[in-house]
Amino acid sequence: MTANMPQKLMLSASNMPTPHDTDDYSEPTTLLLLPAFKLIHNAHPLNAPQLITEIINQAPTSTSPLSPTPLPASLPSPDPDAGVPALSLTDCPHNAVILMCSHRTRDARCAQSAPILRKEFERQLRPLGLYRDLHDERPGGVGIYYISHVGGHKYSANVMIYRRPNAFGLDDTAPGETNGTTNGAQKTNGTNGAEKNGGHTNGSDEQAGTVGASQGIWLARVKPEDCENLIRYTVLRGKVVKPESQLRGGFDRARGLMSW
Repeated sequence: MTANMPQKLMLSASNMPTPHDTDDYSEPTTLLLLPAFKLIHNAHPLNAPQLITEIINQAPTSTSPLSPTPLPASLPSPDPDAGVPALSLTDCPHNAVILMCSHRTRDARCAQSAPILRKEFERQLRPLGLYRDLHDERPGGVGIYYISHVGGHKYSANVMIYRRPNAFGLDDTAPGETNGTTNGAQKTNGTNGAEKNGGHTNGSDEQAGTVGASQGIWLARVKPEDCENLIRYTVLRGKVVKPESQLRGGFDRARGLMSW
């Protein structure tokens, strides 16, 4: 996305931890930029123009080729005398993230379903060593976050999954070929798995860049009984289990697929 090529940008509130766990909205906060898989620190209304022009407009989008995109590790404050904080970037430590609509006032169904789905996702991920809670910054694994309303009122139980390239080393294997999902997932969990993840490392490399998410998969009408297969096939392998009834959209940058 560039300044002279307008693109759609979706902004969602989430339950990601704020710096120092403050609920003071006048303080700088942290953003997760997708599909770049970058954490942007010290975001504030006063540096929003710089954030958009120098980071968001330069970052990969869902239509970008799957190639490294260099982004700055930090940006100086545009006006330090006015107290404008300096922006900095780090890699999101996770290999995949699950975002769940949980907005209570826009659609109560999402607010009711999200905690139930989160608990079931956690139950499936813990035995694999892949669950990451809100403050867990170990490399690898799967982060789970609530987001504000998405998708209108026709569909509820919306789940969005973003994956790094071959996030857990299982994209080209069938479940039986890795002696069970657990063994296959554990072999690529953590730093060793991250090294095969399209250049993902913990930290920002301004020269080389990282490719970010290769896939974004948007599902709806997700039920607790769906969660086991969503982890086994969608999160771990990038496969859509029920495309006819649940798939709402997505992208696959490796295949040049911009809309599902």
